[in-house]
Amino acid sequence: MKTTFIPRNYESKDFVPLYLHITGLGKRERLLLDIDIPKKLWSKKKQRVNFNKVEDAVQKKRLQDINLIIDNIDSKIINIKTVYRLSEIVLTPRTLKKELVEDLPRVNFCSFYQHALNEQKESLGPGTFRKLQSVLNKLKDYNDQVVFSELDLNWFEKYKLHLANIGNQKTTINSNIKSIKKFLHLAIKTGIKIPCNMDDIKSGSTLGNRVSLEPYELKKIKKYFDSEFVYKSHKTILGYFLFSCVTGLRFADVMSIRRESAQGDFIQFRAEKVDKMQTITLNLKAKELIAQDETLFVKRFTNEYVNRELKVIMRNLGIKKKVTFHVSRHTFATSFLRAGGKIEKLQLLLGHSDLRQSMIYNHIVAAEANKEIFLLDDLY
Repeated sequence: MKTTFIPRNYESKDFVPLYLHITGLGKRERLLLDIDIPKKLWSKKKQRVNFNKVEDAVQKKRLQDINLIIDNIDSKIINIKTVYRLSEIVLTPRTLKKELVEDLPRVNFCSFYQHALNEQKESLGPGTFRKLQSVLNKLKDYNDQVVFSELDLNWFEKYKLHLANIGNQKTTINSNIKSIKKFLHLAIKTGIKIPCNMDDIKSGSTLGNRVSLEPYELKKIKKYFDSEFVYKSHKTILGYFLFSCVTGLRFADVMSIRRESAQGDFIQFRAEKVDKMQTITLNLKAKELIAQDETLFVKRFTNEYVNRELKVIMRNLGIKKKVTFHVSRHTFATSFLRAGGKIEKLQLLLGHSDLRQSMIYNHIVAAEANKEIFLLDDLY
């Protein structure tokens, strides 16, 4: 495969468009580049603009920039050839042209990830799509030109270290790696190869410590919610948060509920994560929260905004735990078990497909009970 940069031969023009000629396997393709070059300064041998004798500083810089663009194209061509060779796929002039025009979907991992994610958008829930897009945005900030041939175990260790340095928790880092592996698996299915075994890329647990609020902390939050001093925006956010604390609903599901459907004894909704209809009975506390705030299930927020505001609210209330909206779901689970609820019933209420997902809350409550054994020390 041979690639050559050739200016269009216009005798009457000083600046002419630059073409990339691709030849190989008895085929030839030509790609017009978005570059105009000074015909007289083009070096056929060096395949670059010769700016050494140009005295005007502005023009010289412009010519240097043209050469950098050509360098970048050359670099992309090398990456494409590398990926196809490692993947043992025949690279034709037509395929190379297509790769360059379509921003390297089989070479640049970020481009492949974005392309695959956009194709899956209709089948993904909005929350899942936002999460996967967020993982990609973070990767682009680190290096938006990462190619498949660079993705070895050393790269993953460096990326994990980068995520830790920008303040990501271990579970967040593991979740990011898990998402990246998802799209690497898709790439491998299309014939793309990477320089390491996928099984050697460890993502680790994404479960975290399951932070939940204790009864005294919930009472403190509810007291602020009921007070005349609560900010109007805080009241609605806390209304949603407390509603999830007594129902166990996920953020996306809470935001999908309409006010008129929350006026009876139960709510029916389509759970985003499992994509099926669910019905839950409203307990007295849930009904009380709905009655207290008329903006509940009318005013909508993004998960990011709610989490930022919860951080402010908890700091003002003196609650030092790292509280996000999802903590309300953990709080519901532990509160349910503290009150004597059965683990099998909790599984149904949380919509867990596997009982082991629910069992983690049993361990939390059991650990709390074990601490109480020290109360006997006071008897002696």
